[in-house]
Amino acid sequence: MSITEQWINTEERLLHEADSLGALLERLRDYVSPVLIGSEEWDKVLERAYGLPVTMAAFPFGFEIPLHDSRPGADLGVSLVGGSRSETVFEKKRKSKDADPSISGIAGLLSEMEPEDSALRRVIGRKMLLEYDVDQMPTGMPPPPGVFVYPVEKRLIGDGSDRSLQELRTVADAVASATGWELNEAERRQVDQVYLAMQPDMEMRAIGAFPSRGRGIRLAATEFRKAEDVVGFLERANWPGQHAVVASTVERFKERGAFAYAGVHYDVTENGVGPKLGLSFFAQEGQWLKEIRHWTPLIDGIHEDQLAVPEKLSELVAWSSGSDALPGKSGSFVLVRGIHHIKFTLVDDRIEQVKAYIFFLIFAWPLTG
Repeated sequence: MSITEQWINTEERLLHEADSLGALLERLRDYVSPVLIGSEEWDKVLERAYGLPVTMAAFPFGFEIPLHDSRPGADLGVSLVGGSRSETVFEKKRKSKDADPSISGIAGLLSEMEPEDSALRRVIGRKMLLEYDVDQMPTGMPPPPGVFVYPVEKRLIGDGSDRSLQELRTVADAVASATGWELNEAERRQVDQVYLAMQPDMEMRAIGAFPSRGRGIRLAATEFRKAEDVVGFLERANWPGQHAVVASTVERFKERGAFAYAGVHYDVTENGVGPKLGLSFFAQEGQWLKEIRHWTPLIDGIHEDQLAVPEKLSELVAWSSGSDALPGKSGSFVLVRGIHHIKFTLVDDRIEQVKAYIFFLIFAWPLTG
C-alpha cells in the first residue's frame, strides 16, 4: 500500500470515528499531560478543533508548547493537503453564501496549487499547515489561522538564481493573498533580500503569514550546521539583534551534539526583518522523530541552562514515547507521538521563549492491504 493509499484509507476510517477533529481529540486527552496542556487550555483547543474535519487527523497535527512558561497552554497546528477529504470540506465552506474570508483564502490557495503545471505546485506541492492561536486567545471571535507552505526539498536553495527568486516571489504573493492582503513593492524587496542572503547550501523551507498579527511574511531558512553560518546569514539579511548571542547559543548546543541542523525564522515587513528571531533545532535529518533519544542532548542542555520549566521538560520526554495501539469504532489505529523541532525566540540580547513543536500521527491498521 502506497503512502497515498494509506492516508486515503485512514481518512475513510476516521469518518466512522468522530464528526470533527475536536471530537476525536476528546478521546486522546489521556495521551496529553495536563502539565503541558491544562484542563481549561485543553477545552480551548477542543473549541478550535470542533470546527475542523476529523479527516485532518490522517495527516500530522499537534501543538506548540511554550516550555519557558509555567502556564499549561498550547496552540494547535494541523495539516491541510490538496486532494484530501478535508480540502473538499474547505471548498464546500468557501462556496457557502456566508463563507468566512479566511476559509475562502485557504481554499483558494489550495485551488491554485491543484493544476499539475501550476508554478505553485512545482514549488510547494499540495500541502500547507494551519496554525491556530489558542494559548492566549481573546474572548469573542477567534482569530483566523496562520497559513504556512513548505517548498519541496532542494527547490528553493540559496543559489541566487532568477528562477528561484521568482518562485519565492510567487509563493509569497500567494500566501499574502490567502491571508487577506497583497505584498507591495517594498515588502517584495525585503523578501528578496532575505533570499539573497542565503548561501547555496541553505534552503528556504517555509513561507507563511499570520493574518491576525498584521502585515508581514514569515520566512524560514534551514540547513545551518555551524554558528558562523548562522551569523553570516544574519549579517547579510540585516537582522538588527545581537549576533553574538545567537553565535554563542548555536555554538553551545553544537558542542553538546544537540542538533543535526538549525533553522532561522524571520518576520519580514516593508521595513526589513523584525527584531524577533526564531532559532529552530532539528535533532536528525528526518523531521518526524518519535524516539526521545534523538532529543536528549538538546533537552538536557535546555535544562542545564535553565531555559525552560523543569516539569515541562520531564513531560516532554514522556510525550515522545513512540507508537501506541489506538482502538476505534472501525478497527484499530496506530498512534505516534513525537517532537518535530524545538525553537528558541531571541530578542535583543536574550532568549525570550523556548517552544516545543510536538505531533500526533494516526494510521489506520493494518498498514498494508
